[in-house]
Amino acid sequence: MTQAQKIRNRINTLNYNEEYSAKIFDDVASQETIKKTLQRSQNIIAKTSTKKFYRLYLEDDRGMATYATFDNEVNVKFNHNDYTFNAFWQTSKPSTQSVSAVIRNYLATMEPQDIRTLCLNFGRNRVKRELILKYKEMYAQGFLNIKGLEIALEGRYDRNPAFLEILGMINDC
Repeated sequence: MTQAQKIRNRINTLNYNEEYSAKIFDDVASQETIKKTLQRSQNIIAKTSTKKFYRLYLEDDRGMATYATFDNEVNVKFNHNDYTFNAFWQTSKPSTQSVSAVIRNYLATMEPQDIRTLCLNFGRNRVKRELILKYKEMYAQGFLNIKGLEIALEGRYDRNPAFLEILGMINDC
């Protein structure tokens, strides 16, 4: 078991209404691992000024964190009525789609309302992760193919203006 897994396991045993500091993980991991794991954790609420945190409370019906259901799932029941238009034009009825396809199709539209809906349905971190993976894949390929027109991609993906604009919309969720 890695140090990060040990930290995540310990977070799941913490009480919801108590304030904790990173010192409770000193016996299971290095300071650098603790810092990175706490920054990435979706199971805590951090108070940055005091460097303390609380365990995130999730209701049993998953009403507060719908995305937790989809973090490990590949497919989801998709209903186009939740979005401004149907990006899966092949069907006008609810269908089963991959989570990645839903997120990537609606990120490509750059519609702020749809991006907000994605964040509500799948969580900001999942949407951000799909955005980063999509742009890394495009830049690894070296070009963008739009109906036969190949546009060369140069530089770094995280400096692309479209990437930065979409990332800003995700961060505003």
